[in-house]
Amino acid sequence: MSAKTTPLYPLYKGKARTFNFEGWEMPLWFTSIEDEHMAVRTNAGVFDISHMTRTRIEGREATLFLDYALTAKISGLKAGRLAYTYVLNENGGIIDDGIVFSLSEDSFVFVTNACTHPKLFLTLKQRAKRFPSVRVEQDSENNAMIALQGPNSLKILKQKLSLDMSQKRKFELVTTDSLIVSRSGYTGEDGVEIIGNKERTSELFQAFIEAGAKPCGLGARDTLRLEMGYPLGCVDINESVNPYEVGGERFVDFTKDFVGKSALLGIKPTRRLRGVISDTQVVLRSGYEVTLESGVTTRLTSGTLSPILKRGIALAFFPLSVKAGERGSVKIRAQEVLVSVVDPPFIKK
Repeated sequence: MSAKTTPLYPLYKGKARTFNFEGWEMPLWFTSIEDEHMAVRTNAGVFDISHMTRTRIEGREATLFLDYALTAKISGLKAGRLAYTYVLNENGGIIDDGIVFSLSEDSFVFVTNACTHPKLFLTLKQRAKRFPSVRVEQDSENNAMIALQGPNSLKILKQKLSLDMSQKRKFELVTTDSLIVSRSGYTGEDGVEIIGNKERTSELFQAFIEAGAKPCGLGARDTLRLEMGYPLGCVDINESVNPYEVGGERFVDFTKDFVGKSALLGIKPTRRLRGVISDTQVVLRSGYEVTLESGVTTRLTSGTLSPILKRGIALAFFPLSVKAGERGSVKIRAQEVLVSVVDPPFIKK
C-alpha cells in the first residue's frame, strides 16, 4: 500500500529527501537536518505538518464531551485559546497527547499524532455516544497544516499575512482569512501553527520561504523537540505510560470526571522520564541500553545528536530514586559512552 501524501507534497516532490512516516510520504530533510535545525534556532523554518490528525468536535455538549474524553478541563477554556491534554484509556495509560483549539463555545479542533489514527478517532466517536448533540468528524482531509517556527517567524508572518501575532500570548489563536493561526509549536522557539484550506496553506508555505524561512523536514522537528525534552507520541508516550511518568500532572484536572480518572487516582508512580546526555559527540538512539553506576539499567526511548550542544541527548524512564547528575554509560556497538542523567530541557530558552 502506497503512502499518503499531503496537499503540500507537490511543492517539495523531488526537492526533499522523503520517507514514510506513519503512512505518510513526508520530508525528512531538504538540505540537512543540522542546517534546518539551526535555521529554526537562529532565524525561521517552515514545516509541513499536515500528517497530524485533525478532528473537529462540535455541538451544544461539546465541552461536556471533551471534559469527559480528555484530561484537561475544556469547559473552562475560552474561545481563542489552546490546551495541551491527554486521552487516557480506562487504566490511566496515555492513548495520545494533543492540542485542543477552542474556536467557540461549541466548536473545537483537536490535533493529535498521526500514529494513533484511526484508533483515537474511533475512541472519541465511542465516547461521544454519551452526548447526543456532539459531532465528531475527521477534518484532516479537508485542509492542511503548516508550522512557521523561529525567532523571526512572527516578523515573516506579519510581512506575508499582515497578521501581528506578537500581541497574542502563547497558546492563543485567531481566525482570519479562513485560517486558524495559533501561537504554538513543537520546537521550543516562538512561532505559529496554521490550519487552512489546501490552496491557502500551499501559498503561505511558498511565501514564507520567499521571505527567508527555510523549508524543514521532520528530521529537524525531531531534533528540535528533543533539545527541549518534549516527549513524542507512540515513541516516548504510549498506553503503558501514565501522565505522572512524563511530568504531565499539570495537564490533568481532577476536579472533573474523565476516562481513566479512577485508575490514575490509584496509581503510585515508580518511574519518571528523564534526560540523558553524553560527554562526547555521539548519536544516542532509541533502544540503546543505559547502565548507571548505581546498577540501574534502562533503555533510551528516543535520542539524537544535539546540533546546538554537539553531544548526544536522549530520553529514558528511570526509577524515582535516580537523581539528576548520576553518571553511567551507554553501549554503542562495542563502545561504552559516558553519560549523565539530567532534567530536560537540554537547552534553556
